[in-house]
Amino acid sequence: MRIIGKKSLLVFLKVGLALASLQCISIKAYAEDTKQARNDAYVDQVVGILRSHVVSMRMILDHDDLKYADNMVRHAEAFGRAFGMVGPMEWHVAEAFSYSQKSDAVEKLSEEQFEELAENTRLAISQIKRSAIRYGRDKKKELMRESINEMIKSCGACHSKFKEGTVTHVWKGMKE
Repeated sequence: MRIIGKKSLLVFLKVGLALASLQCISIKAYAEDTKQARNDAYVDQVVGILRSHVVSMRMILDHDDLKYADNMVRHAEAFGRAFGMVGPMEWHVAEAFSYSQKSDAVEKLSEEQFEELAENTRLAISQIKRSAIRYGRDKKKELMRESINEMIKSCGACHSKFKEGTVTHVWKGMKE
């Protein structure tokens, strides 16, 4: 019988809790029965999917002896597709720009600044898949870790421009 270490057990528990929490979100939306609540619940579910892929990729990096360690590229591809569910990057940034212009944020960014942030995120997301391929071929763990961290930073760079509570903090509470 194989004994699982405390850290491995904690990671498995986190993934299980994340997946279980996804089941509760839609129930909340239907209970509130408002369009905004349903939209928020949908975004929360997609964010949960994004987080789950990041946690899974990190689990593989930490334990590449997992039976499913060769799923790194699949997780990276699925992450990119899930990101697309919250809108293509051009739409995502246009919505963010429009929203920021209506907010009372201290610093309003220009269209060019938003476009730069969006391009950085687009590049970071596409790098995830390239790094996953390198991981599968050459076991370049550090490159994969750096790609995940850069993607998280690029998302956070835009989200941090908004007033607290106005946009979803996708990666809040996630540890490297």
